[in-house]
Amino acid sequence: MKELPDESLLREILEIVKAAEAKASEMYDFSKKISHNTQITATKREEAEQLDGQPFADR
Repeated sequence: MKELPDESLLREILEIVKAAEAKASEMYDFSKKISHNTQITATKREEAEQLDGQPFADR
């Protein structure tokens, strides 16, 4: 039968997992924000092209 790691190692692993989960959540929120901003830019580009035929300038 395998031995489990000692408690201090398990706590260290848990902290790493918690930190990874927090970073993944942060990256997900950032991804949603970027996606939203990209969608707004595309909409503005379409509106500008419809109004005067000029392409919307990228930043």
